[in-house]
Amino acid sequence: MAGKIKRNNKHLINAPAGSGKTTYIREQLKSICLNQPKSKILCITYTNRAADELEKGLDSTNITVSTIHSYINDLISPFYSQKEALALYWEIYETKINERITNVTGNAHIKESNQRYIEKYGELTDKVVRENLLAISYGETPFTSLYTGKLSHDDLIMFANRLIKKYPVLLRKIGDKYNYIFIDECQDTSAYVLDIFYDAVKNREGVQLYLLGDRMQQIYRNYDGSFEEKLKEFDTSDRLRINFRSIEKIVDILNKIYNDSYYEQQPTEGNVGVIPDIAPQVIITSDVKDCVYKLQSKFPEILTLYLMNKEKYEEIGAKNLYNAYEGMESYSFGRKYSPTDILSDMSSDNPDALMRFLFLINNVMEYYSNENYGMVISICKKESRFFNSSQFKIKWHTDKKHIKDKFDALKAVYEKDGCLIRDVIKCLFDNALIPEEIKNDFEESVEYQRVLDIGVIEIKNLAHYLSMPYISTQHGVKGESHLSVIFVAADNNNTPNVRMYAFFELWSKLDFSLPEFEALFYSYSKTIKTVEAEIGMKISELSAETHNRNEKNKAILVKYSNQVLDTYKGNILFDELCKDDFLTYLAKPNVGNAKKIFKITKIECK
Repeated sequence: MAGKIKRNNKHLINAPAGSGKTTYIREQLKSICLNQPKSKILCITYTNRAADELEKGLDSTNITVSTIHSYINDLISPFYSQKEALALYWEIYETKINERITNVTGNAHIKESNQRYIEKYGELTDKVVRENLLAISYGETPFTSLYTGKLSHDDLIMFANRLIKKYPVLLRKIGDKYNYIFIDECQDTSAYVLDIFYDAVKNREGVQLYLLGDRMQQIYRNYDGSFEEKLKEFDTSDRLRINFRSIEKIVDILNKIYNDSYYEQQPTEGNVGVIPDIAPQVIITSDVKDCVYKLQSKFPEILTLYLMNKEKYEEIGAKNLYNAYEGMESYSFGRKYSPTDILSDMSSDNPDALMRFLFLINNVMEYYSNENYGMVISICKKESRFFNSSQFKIKWHTDKKHIKDKFDALKAVYEKDGCLIRDVIKCLFDNALIPEEIKNDFEESVEYQRVLDIGVIEIKNLAHYLSMPYISTQHGVKGESHLSVIFVAADNNNTPNVRMYAFFELWSKLDFSLPEFEALFYSYSKTIKTVEAEIGMKISELSAETHNRNEKNKAILVKYSNQVLDTYKGNILFDELCKDDFLTYLAKPNVGNAKKIFKITKIECK
């Protein structure tokens, strides 16, 4: 229990889906408050929704519940204007800033953005950017705004880690303030973050660090495995074994997939021997639509949960939105968030500021069309991040008319055939409903240009689909329980790169455990990074010039190929997934065969 001081102050608790993790954390917080009322507690969650859920029934001023980005921003924001932080910013981004200034690729959107900067400040040089960049900030976007110092989601975490490593005095703001630290969903927490909290509690007996998560739910590209050695220092004696959500047959299946006694779960007594109306089953079909339709017709109240893919967005009528986000580097394969993450999440936790804003606008316009003006005003006041809150103060009747005139103008644009997202943002700004800063964040972003030129009808189509009863996405049901669910995952080559059939084939063929898979994945990933660092490029970027006619690169790949074969000799997973490609390359070391090796997707897609 968290209320008891332990010799090892670092704890890793396995908390699988359905194990009552939120209840467990809440009970620990209550126990600490009761038994150690002066203790200060920090609880880090993955989403705002999870933070709200944890805070229910907890009214102690000694408990701080926050999402990781909010907490990290609060931690380092007092230093954003300090010369040391600015110096680090330039140390990290100077090369990228100068590449954008010179625009050597001739990108038209960068050229336009640079021209707007020149119009505002007179010229655009390294010196001018330095003079105007007086403080860093967190932009709450997926892209860092290089000229203004607005850090993206990922860069905020990386920058905080680098800043703290350089100035470890910042760790005292954690270690001196809190007695207990809980980090939820640790399996998807960046190693940068885990590193910060590890260093904050290291050699501090008065601070207890608890990591809670489920390795089975891990998104492998969110966490690179670099924290694995430190995890070995954590006490793993506490774990949540009971599955409160699933019947015995489901729990048995999960245990077989884990194939490791440490991760085994047990059903509750009430779920032992339960025979459901619909037996758990796996259906492999080439006609997903027909199969799902028949099941929905037979069981109309069953929840259909889609792992969204490109084909589904075409069916919905949001194909151009998908294509635009798929083309962004920040959402390309292997990055933390995929296009489907962005386009299927209508909550305030959507990591993409533009989609969060567009879903919000669509919601507001639906309320307005239904004459629910009170909700319109309430949302716009609450979402001060996006809206000009000063425009929604009502003192006189004329204030109401003033607001209505603005929304009438917006409605005329929003409902016009062929209306583009760009047109809506312009109308919002022209009517002073959004501040110039928000308009600039979207319009000056090179990455968002394709999105802005898409019709608003695609936002409407997408929002309508995501709001349909008994239809949901992986985001819409996170943390919720349903009696019966159809989970639909179609194999495809697009993001998300899913190979369900290959997984079932591998699982039925080989006897391996989750830890064995993870050990191969992280070790193999590290090898790939080493190889790419030595040849100075990604394997996928190899060409005839850089491989066939570059004896040095070829020699490096041959050397590491032999090392890999020796390292993983006898590893049944490697033998099944990768060995043949390495043998083929060594027999015929050309660029085509080179591109087939040192690819993490060989493991990941299975």
